[in-house]
Amino acid sequence: MNDEITHLSEPNKILTQAEELASADSICDRFFQRVDWLSFWLTTVLVLAGYLFTLAPDVTLEKSGLYSTGAMYAGVAHPSGYPVWTIYAWVFTKLPPFSNIAWRVGVSTAVAGAVTCGIIALMVSRGGMLIIEGISGFKRIELREEIQLRIVCGCIAGLALGFDGAFWDVAVIVDVWPFTVLLLTLTICLLMRWMYSPAQRRYLYAACFVYGLTLTNSQALLTVAFGLQIFIMFGDWELGREIFFVNCMLLLALIVSEWWGYMYFMDTVTVNLRAYYVSIGIGSGVLCLGLIIWTRKFLTRWKAALICMLMIFLALLMYFYMPIASMTNPPVNWGYARTGEGFFHALTRGQYERPFPTDSLGRYMEQIRMYGEIAASEFGLVYLFLALIPFCLLHKMRVSERKWMLSLLAVYLCLAFLMLALLNPFTDKGGREMVKTFLTASHVVLAIWTGCGLILLGSWITKPAIKPSAPALSSPL
Repeated sequence: MNDEITHLSEPNKILTQAEELASADSICDRFFQRVDWLSFWLTTVLVLAGYLFTLAPDVTLEKSGLYSTGAMYAGVAHPSGYPVWTIYAWVFTKLPPFSNIAWRVGVSTAVAGAVTCGIIALMVSRGGMLIIEGISGFKRIELREEIQLRIVCGCIAGLALGFDGAFWDVAVIVDVWPFTVLLLTLTICLLMRWMYSPAQRRYLYAACFVYGLTLTNSQALLTVAFGLQIFIMFGDWELGREIFFVNCMLLLALIVSEWWGYMYFMDTVTVNLRAYYVSIGIGSGVLCLGLIIWTRKFLTRWKAALICMLMIFLALLMYFYMPIASMTNPPVNWGYARTGEGFFHALTRGQYERPFPTDSLGRYMEQIRMYGEIAASEFGLVYLFLALIPFCLLHKMRVSERKWMLSLLAVYLCLAFLMLALLNPFTDKGGREMVKTFLTASHVVLAIWTGCGLILLGSWITKPAIKPSAPALSSPL
């Protein structure tokens, strides 16, 4: 009997400790509290357990053998080389002292996917409560219920992405995409941290560096650059103004260099793709001009903007790992990147067909319909409805949370619809299977919105216990 009582009291002890930790964090004024980190670790462990249980035991189809061999010898995989992932996966070929190389590299993929889900839980646990605190009528739950709500909703949001059909498919085999999504999610998390403390720019600079690493792992995520710049704009209007100005200058430099014949590889850029670049440059110019008028200032944050560009550039220097690795002549030595021609061939993905973005409105509408079907079937229709809840209460949020929601919206539009237009997939079954993996990057934002929607819903339906009032004394007759 005593053992049963002790067993039943364990959850209460855990909740009591969590309450003490939450109170201590409020005193220390930390951003990510220990309750949020508990949600991170719980989600990571749960997702990793599911991935390891379903992990492919050996080499699978497609590029699994190529990636495994490239990681084993730290070589040069097929374009664009994946230098950061190669080093990351190579570490896992040395850490587990058992099983085959393909399984060990698969573990690295599973770990990357699980940590991605944990970071989503971290952001949901903290961001959801910030939204509730800023809306009158929602901050009415007790501390114990708040802790339970944050942990559960954070876990559900992380699990929503972790067991997304398209993401799960690549998280249990040897693949580079989960590590790419991990870097993207970490970038968003660092920007969120910076947005709530704009004076602490180390988080902004770290986000820029991590995004540069993301580009070394997938050039497809160059499409989200404009969305991340809008994210920065909502965090600091003046810094966003300078970054949009840098966009205009870079576009002008590319046009002039191409005109003078210095950018020979720009010949591979199609007319449609060039139109997209010009459109982004024009949009950046309009935003820059509007912010100059709004702030009545210019170039007051040029140092911060310059450091952001420098951090991205430093991360992109990881590409020079390829010629160094190529000099050792590993078994996977794609394009012989130790030569100038081979290096630029790998860097510009020379063996692949040139990108040809969508140029027809009717075709683009069909692709959007296909995206909706993929999101509903792979991510989940119920989660999509929950993701709409934060926008129903957007007008009631504080300015800081409203900025965060709108920043995520800008990132989502780039990851979903701009990427869809640039990939220009066929809408048949084959095109859908080929493109659905890339679209899981947009599901990261959907998972964050889903978790925040769950916290809002849970807070709204949770009512404080009503104490029964004492019965009134009857008056004497």
